[in-house]
Amino acid sequence: MNKVQKTAYELIQEDARFIYALTHISQNAKNIDSNYICMSLPYIGLFADGAEQWGKKVKLDTPRFNNEEKKFYEQVRQAHKLFEKSYEEYENLLLKKLSESEDYFYSIRSLIEKILGYYNVGTDLCNNKFCGNTLLCSMYSPKKMLGNDGVWLRNISVVVGELAGFYGGADLPVYRYNDDLVIGYEDYHFYKNSPLNMNNDFGFVLFSILCSINYVIEFIENYFIDEIPQKFKFAYLQYYYLCDFIEQVNVAKNTNFYIDNSLSHREFRNCLAHYGLGRYIIESEIISDDVLKGLTNKAFGKDYLTVKEELYKILKDLANQIGEMILK
Repeated sequence: MNKVQKTAYELIQEDARFIYALTHISQNAKNIDSNYICMSLPYIGLFADGAEQWGKKVKLDTPRFNNEEKKFYEQVRQAHKLFEKSYEEYENLLLKKLSESEDYFYSIRSLIEKILGYYNVGTDLCNNKFCGNTLLCSMYSPKKMLGNDGVWLRNISVVVGELAGFYGGADLPVYRYNDDLVIGYEDYHFYKNSPLNMNNDFGFVLFSILCSINYVIEFIENYFIDEIPQKFKFAYLQYYYLCDFIEQVNVAKNTNFYIDNSLSHREFRNCLAHYGLGRYIIESEIISDDVLKGLTNKAFGKDYLTVKEELYKILKDLANQIGEMILK
């Protein structure tokens, strides 16, 4: 491999480490549940599909998808582009999942739930900020999750472990994570009982956008101790599509949310989403000891931490705007 290919390999390897960290967390962490892993499904799909395709391209003997796995992970990776949908498409999909959840939990009510009420949405909190919900997890998976015993999902996940192992994810130390971070869970019945002061469909759409943003800038940022590439990668991929999506929200709902689009860069986004460094960066531009190997310097003329700080400020500003409008 040439230097650019070796650099792409190293970035794939870091994502493989992230997969192993998720496995370690699910088995060992004392303060966390599976929703946080489900919220990573789009990024697991990006790794699995990207690593399998990249390996074939450079003629490595990587594990290969069967037809079912290929279809599944192509669909899962597309979940990182939910904000590429039109506002109407996003809202319709989210509300469809809410309706399915309502029907499911209504049908399995216990006697006490028939008297006191039941829940249709589970939410995750990190440092008392909403960082995920069960309907987003459902939107991320092409396989129906409600009532699923998990056997099928576990079986189709085997190839991800094989890919992560091939790229050396298990050969490096597990990413350090903060097992003492304050993690919480709250179940609600939208819209009868919710944390929103805007108890309607638009409020729930905004709430889910907020959960998506906070998953990265609150949970991933604070739960993982080291400065890992995923802190930037996941945030940037959300940001890239939010730039246009927020404008659609404003038009559709006559709101005035603001997001600074000065960091929107298509070629840079493609590098993060496809490991396609060969079409973007040359050997002399690679910075080997940089978290993103010099990609931010190439795209923005600034070092990694400077660009990350700017990116997080933009996303935090948007999260604050949304939170001020919808939360009690």
